[in-house]
Amino acid sequence: MSLPNKMIYVTFFVLLITNIILCESSSSEYQTNQKQYEQNPAIKRLQEYIQIDTSIEENAELAVEFWKRQAEELGLPYAVYRPLGLPIFVMTLTGRQPELPSIMLNSHADVVPAGADLWIYPPFSGHVDENGNLHGRGSQDTKDVGIQYIEAVRKLIQNNVTLERTVHITVMPDEETGGFRGIVPFVETEEFKSLNIGFALDEGFTSQDNTMYVTYQDKRPWQIKFIIRGNGGHGSIVASGNVIEGLQRFLNIAMEYRNEQMQIQNSTHVFDFGAYTSVNINMIEGGVAPNVVPTNVTVIMDMRLSVDAEVNDVQDMLNSWMAELGDESSIEYIRRVENSPATAVDETNPYWMAMRDTIKELGLTVVPIVCPATSDMVVVRTKAIPALGFTTKTNMIPKLHDIDEYIALDQFLKGIDIYEALLKKLGNLA
Repeated sequence: MSLPNKMIYVTFFVLLITNIILCESSSSEYQTNQKQYEQNPAIKRLQEYIQIDTSIEENAELAVEFWKRQAEELGLPYAVYRPLGLPIFVMTLTGRQPELPSIMLNSHADVVPAGADLWIYPPFSGHVDENGNLHGRGSQDTKDVGIQYIEAVRKLIQNNVTLERTVHITVMPDEETGGFRGIVPFVETEEFKSLNIGFALDEGFTSQDNTMYVTYQDKRPWQIKFIIRGNGGHGSIVASGNVIEGLQRFLNIAMEYRNEQMQIQNSTHVFDFGAYTSVNINMIEGGVAPNVVPTNVTVIMDMRLSVDAEVNDVQDMLNSWMAELGDESSIEYIRRVENSPATAVDETNPYWMAMRDTIKELGLTVVPIVCPATSDMVVVRTKAIPALGFTTKTNMIPKLHDIDEYIALDQFLKGIDIYEALLKKLGNLA
């Protein structure tokens, strides 16, 4: 073998060995980091919580059992209320001056369904990947927030910190379906009034950069069922008045309005969610057999009204749509919220000022925005209770209700420290 050939083989061998060492080192580092994450008690609790499939209503009881164990481990009193059957969990950290208005830390245990076949990892596995992300339904909406609350309280207890104000951790069972058996009846009960809530925190908006967002007002949800009727018959008949003709006419009208709102959205600041009404058609159902023309089709539309939209104007618009469909078609409201108060985010609100100052002291930035969706706080604010939506999730892709929902675990753990700092400030507010 000539000298140049020997050098080529030696170089190749050195590169091969180097690559193997680097790969082994990278793999070893991944395994070490993954093991550290999976052994972290807070992460293990989040995994366990996500592994409860609370898209199934009956599993709300399993979620309550999970929360009972958290309270018992910390020696905190708790109660379970059932104003309309579904369980609402309340855990209490009593302050030095319990007569002061308390702090409510709210989240919801229920999640939307997940199409498992579309996910990279099973949606109720709580899988931790090589990038330090935990995957699972509820990792952003909003089981992560519930665990961050309890972990922040756990740190206060471990550090022998006693707050002046009482803190209540509340877990709602049906936020995703409107709260009709959760927060809606609960705020009318004497049990809720006895909590003496002065300020509430709830889920917030995931950020794709370093900015954190506080939502001070929710958009009003109108979820509507349109029942479009027309002529049916044999699948071979081509006749006017077909129900699908009505469906097409309806879709054209709805999409024209949707496009108008998209133009408003595109002409305003990217985070001015309150400036436009969102319109989405999320369900279309109809038909009985391949060879039968149906006599009716059901369309479910989800609207979130802009903050300036007048209820009467929106109703008049919908009435005009129905006139286009004819007298036989009908409309039903699944959810129709007319009023959504705003919480002040200025010097008149000491809770907001305490939050703003705390986050600033941590070297972070927070910006108030209108919530593009609707949370349980739309109900709480109607009771004249100041309430803000907040989350510590930054530099992440928003995946609420989407496939491959995940949370970056470094952000999750940092968030616990942020909530601890916020509780120290809010819980000791004079």
